[in-house]
Amino acid sequence: MKSCYIALPEKGKFIACEPVLPHHTDDSKRTRALLEGDIFVMTIYRAKGKHRTEEEYRQLGRAAGFNDCKGFYIDHFFTILEFHKS
Repeated sequence: MKSCYIALPEKGKFIACEPVLPHHTDDSKRTRALLEGDIFVMTIYRAKGKHRTEEEYRQLGRAAGFNDCKGFYIDHFFTILEFHKS
């Protein structure tokens, strides 16, 4: 993410499409799909892969230098994350 930040011009955007875990679990279809996906990633990639919450993505973006992150939920599984460079 840091390399993307460096490569972007001022006021540029970095857009990612990722599964984003909910902050709190519930019995919704979205939560169930995301948690099942997280378990799948952990078993297939032997815990090297990790799904994150929107706040965890926001923290990663800040650590790379991005000043803002917006999440747009597009279905039960994927979220568009938009990171802004000031």
